[in-house]
Amino acid sequence: MQRETRRDHRARSLLVRASSALACLAALAGCPGPEAVRPVAEGAPLQRAERLAKSGDHRASALGFEEAAGAIDGEARVATLIKAERQWLQVPALPEATRVEALAAAVPGIDPQTSTGIARGVASADVYLAAGVPERALASLRALGEAPPGAEADVLLDRAKAQFMLQRAFDGVRSMVLRERFLLPTQLADGRRELWDLLRAVAARGANLNASRGTDPTVVGWLELARVATQAARNPIAQRGQLAEWMKRYPLHPANGSLIAAMQTETAPQVQLPSQVALLLPLSGRFSDAGEALRDGFLAAYYQQDEASRPRLKIYDATDDAAVAYRRAVADGAGFIVGPLGKENVQAVTRAADGSVPTLALNFLPDGDALPARFFQYALAPEDEARQVAERLLASGRRVGVALVPAGEWGTRVLVAFQAAMTAGGGTLTATRNFQSGTTDFSEPLIEILGFDESQHRYRLVANAVGPLQFTPRRRDDLQFVFLAGQPVQGRLVRSQLKFHYAGDLPVYSTSDIYDPNPIANQDLEGVSFVDIPWMIDDDRVVADLRNSVQQLWPANARRRGRLFAMGFDAWRLVGVLKDGQVPVTEPVPGMTGRLTVDAGGRVRRGLDWAIVGADGQVRPLPAPGSDP
Repeated sequence: MQRETRRDHRARSLLVRASSALACLAALAGCPGPEAVRPVAEGAPLQRAERLAKSGDHRASALGFEEAAGAIDGEARVATLIKAERQWLQVPALPEATRVEALAAAVPGIDPQTSTGIARGVASADVYLAAGVPERALASLRALGEAPPGAEADVLLDRAKAQFMLQRAFDGVRSMVLRERFLLPTQLADGRRELWDLLRAVAARGANLNASRGTDPTVVGWLELARVATQAARNPIAQRGQLAEWMKRYPLHPANGSLIAAMQTETAPQVQLPSQVALLLPLSGRFSDAGEALRDGFLAAYYQQDEASRPRLKIYDATDDAAVAYRRAVADGAGFIVGPLGKENVQAVTRAADGSVPTLALNFLPDGDALPARFFQYALAPEDEARQVAERLLASGRRVGVALVPAGEWGTRVLVAFQAAMTAGGGTLTATRNFQSGTTDFSEPLIEILGFDESQHRYRLVANAVGPLQFTPRRRDDLQFVFLAGQPVQGRLVRSQLKFHYAGDLPVYSTSDIYDPNPIANQDLEGVSFVDIPWMIDDDRVVADLRNSVQQLWPANARRRGRLFAMGFDAWRLVGVLKDGQVPVTEPVPGMTGRLTVDAGGRVRRGLDWAIVGADGQVRPLPAPGSDP
């Protein structure tokens, strides 16, 4: 084999020399070179890479383009490296694409306004988008100016993708609508489908879908359609008519056609539910209030199911012995079991269950507890909120702060979850303090955690050396936030005392406990940002209608009961999601208690919404980290 390879190499060398000689003779004769030269050109790295790209061998194609780029300079080198970069993204191989992007960026003398410079900027944005760094992608595109001629569609598409990644739905839709001006008629349908896919995904993640006054009706229509789709996903049975209403309001909208027809098909009930479902709850004793609220929320969702597809429902009182209730539900033919509620009852059921019937417990057990097969856990855990506050702070660039939490087991759980998430993301808590539930004066813990005592200590040292001085205490200048876990009354006290101690400019972040739906109770919480479930702070029709009904049922305790009602409502939604026992569930289910996913361990995770308290005590959405005060 080695001898054959050498023979082939000698033959190719002779052919090249012969072809070169013929080419020289042709040049001297003033005529084109002979056809004999072409087979050699077709075997060159650039042409070979092109053929590999068309065949779908992206890795080999990328290597071929890199090889070809090594033999050329200037704009030709950049153009060839861009081709390699795009092939690496197709593999996908982000590290390789990033490496090639750096090679292209290092080529000197490329005017960013030329076609090659524009292509390099767009390719750079593609790499940043693939890396999940939309801010850098937008910076690359800004360097090109406003959609350069000939590259408008590509630039606007990348700009929209970056804006959607940043949860800026309004900006993303505007970019995609503007992009249509630069598409061929045959490309419009695909462009609108891409717009819809991007918009619906960002809406499912809780993006703000509001538009400013005077916005192009086409943009407004897209945003309203996304709101309808989100509401329909949150409660498909009750919201089928909203698409028809949208079509009447926007008869000439570009989405009104095949896209709407596809949505109507998607929103039709397609889940085959179990023939019988069991609900295990404490309906007597001290937890009966919670059990009744959960039951009523579950029933509200259950009775919105079409009667023809609605399974039989049996409700069991699991106050005393949940294991007995569980075995009875199985014996009665349950195909899915929801409950019980208390941790001790959940543990009892795990010992009784054999995995034959999928079960959704309404509480979380400690990590490491042995669980049967097809056993899922769902709870409104404060740890989820604490972790999402930390993630928000880190995404906003706020990495150094202090924490103030209630004394006791609840406060400890919240602080541990918050601190772990901050540390994992590179953040730091310089100080933490606990407070008792009846605390009204927070001066001492605030002075300590904000670093005022260090300022006073420095003053005393200087005063002892030079005599009395005019002095205003100063907090640490590296602090970027205060994390407060507490009730509204404590939030109001801390917020006002921060102002008193010259720290009113320090942003305060909190969990849902800080919020009271009564605007009068929130007036002293101006500027506090908090995370909460959609049930409490969303204003879409699905949530508002159910929330109003709960407030009429339980006017004295709608806040607590409302959360449990929402949890019961979502528990019914999860029956259809979990009936086959398949985890993880990564596509979010828009629910009353958040955007619900299920991890590989069977725990339901909730993506929550954000709000900030205004001067009038009313709350407004806080959609993206870049919008934080």
